Amino acid sequence: MKTKLFLLISLVFVISCSSTNYSPSIRFPYEWLDVQGYGGDIDQQNFVEPSGICFHPQRKTLFVVSDEGEIAEIETDGTPVFNQKIPGDLEGVTVNPQSGLLYIVYEGRDVILEFDPDKKEVIRKFPMNREFEGDPNFLQKQEEAYDNGIESIAFVSDENHPEGGTFYIGNQLDPSCIMEVLVPLKSSQTETAEARIIRVLPFKMDDPAAMYYDSKTGLLNVVSDFDNILVEITLEGKLVNEYAFLGDNQEGITLDDKGYLYIAQDSGGIIKVKDLR
Repeated sequence: MKTKLFLLISLVFVISCSSTNYSPSIRFPYEWLDVQGYGGDIDQQNFVEPSGICFHPQRKTLFVVSDEGEIAEIETDGTPVFNQKIPGDLEGVTVNPQSGLLYIVYEGRDVILEFDPDKKEVIRKFPMNREFEGDPNFLQKQEEAYDNGIESIAFVSDENHPEGGTFYIGNQLDPSCIMEVLVPLKSSQTETAEARIIRVLPFKMDDPAAMYYDSKTGLLNVVSDFDNILVEITLEGKLVNEYAFLGDNQEGITLDDKGYLYIAQDSGGIIKVKDLR
């Protein structure tokens, strides 16, 4: 499969965006890359259960987090920059392009960690308020051993917003949903401040395990590793495109500034392909 072009455009079924069981209409168009003779896998460190990845626009590098409490910075070819431990089951990572700070979801405890990549340390914590529309337990409290809580995260920057933007977060189960979450990035200077749900998108998906926001299209790209699909949706939750997706146990996804897509697989490996959309 090395250096072959995969432009897979076979029609299969018509879908209903109100259903949680999908039959993708087309397969994701991509070009497979041969990375140093190892196919498309750029992982040079054999990360155990990589579960989140994001491209940092200022540093031009990737940040990877894992279930084993590991955060690493790597070059886009996989060359290591730094690696350290943060206690907890880390399930997703995103970047605020205004500040350059990273935000990591800690599953089980349902906390968003603010990480400074220069200081290489967590500087603030934002526990999720589980209440929504009067239900104090809209998000069911999960035992860390069961790993069914917040699973993916994307920051949508807005310089006119009081907090600089909001977060979109995928919750795995109880309920399985995509939420817009307000975090007091600017209004609070304390080390711990509450994050709260302000909206739940109407789009339904089983296990939204990976997510990134494409500022060029204004769309959220969300992957269900349960169904092996990638969807592009508006911030209002309207389905735009849906693809049968490559990879296995896809728990992290990001796009760099050169059009390369990276997929962190919980089963191991970080796949790099050329995005042909």
